[in-house]
Amino acid sequence: MIQIKIGGWAGQGVVLSGIILSTAFSNVLEKNVVMTRSYTAAVRSGITSADVIVDDNEIYDLNAHEPDVLIIMYQKTFDKYIGMVKAAKYVIVDSTLVKDIPSDLKNIYSVKASEIAENISSPKISNMVLLGKYVAITKHLTIDALEEAVKLSVSKKFIDDDLKALRSGFYS
Repeated sequence: MIQIKIGGWAGQGVVLSGIILSTAFSNVLEKNVVMTRSYTAAVRSGITSADVIVDDNEIYDLNAHEPDVLIIMYQKTFDKYIGMVKAAKYVIVDSTLVKDIPSDLKNIYSVKASEIAENISSPKISNMVLLGKYVAITKHLTIDALEEAVKLSVSKKFIDDDLKALRSGFYS
């Protein structure tokens, strides 16, 4: 079983990231997947998260209570999930926005996702950079499976930049 929690600020593409990972695991790799999302009460702002659980067997839980992987897009989210950060095997952070990281943590993988995304077209695709980094680090998926999931999940007008961002994260 793989448990993944993606956390960020509303509007950063957290839920879309969860959808893309779910699509890659379920449609492309034919795994069983559960995905849930969580929003704060605020409209258009506040912490949001997506949990993705993957297994070959049936899944009986809805939330990633002990995630193997955290993908963190915002400092307040990092701070909120610090207990999970310490326990997770992989913590992938957008180091453009997450700067206050305790130096004793050895499971942190930083990528300047927002900066890389801005150089491609917009910081709004930083989620794609982080997904590319996720695949490069964990090897849970291939980059081809993730690219296929993007093609199945995003509007055609965004596919080229999203794929470029995925590859940038993968090779960063």
